[in-house]
Amino acid sequence: MNTFIDEGIAHIARVMRPALYGDLGGSYLPSAYWRQRLYQILDTTHLTNAQLRTVDSLLLELDEFDLCTRLPASQQPQLQRVQ
Repeated sequence: MNTFIDEGIAHIARVMRPALYGDLGGSYLPSAYWRQRLYQILDTTHLTNAQLRTVDSLLLELDEFDLCTRLPASQQPQLQRVQ
């Protein structure tokens, strides 16, 4: 098991929610940023079943966040997926 990957996933799980919901000023890191980080984890290594489930759960949480806070397409941030 790769503990570096576990630590990365745990960090995202810990920091993603506060960054998405932010404070009174709103979100300070968009869902596209977190989605890109999760895709990087998926692309870099073979994950255990538990790691895959956690990443999937975080991606589903981002989907729900996006549905609840939908911005018009012209205002949504566009990040490039790193390969």
